[in-house]
Amino acid sequence: MITWPAIIKYAGEDELGYVADLTQWRGDAELHSFDYEPMDILIDSTGLIQHLNRRNNDFITEGSTTDIIDLARATELVKAHFSSMGSCCVAKISARSVAQLIEFVGFDSDGR
Repeated sequence: MITWPAIIKYAGEDELGYVADLTQWRGDAELHSFDYEPMDILIDSTGLIQHLNRRNNDFITEGSTTDIIDLARATELVKAHFSSMGSCCVAKISARSVAQLIEFVGFDSDGR
């Protein structure tokens, strides 16, 4: 089960996708309109990693794992995301949890 919000890490890309909640995940056709690469993953607010390469009735079905991203690795992903967007001071990004890092990405995607 996914704990929302979550981010999508695309293989070979620094930019992260943000998914606010289950309603957005199920209702946003763009999240289901293309095939994900085998290494694309969804990381939820607890750090749980889900694979995105299964399809069921034209919807992506998350592939549950027991893999958890650690805070240091999640911080590096978020720093790379903001760096790719041209943000300054990315070296100063720190957080107490993966959930807090995902919130940073969410604020960025909302234009705040």
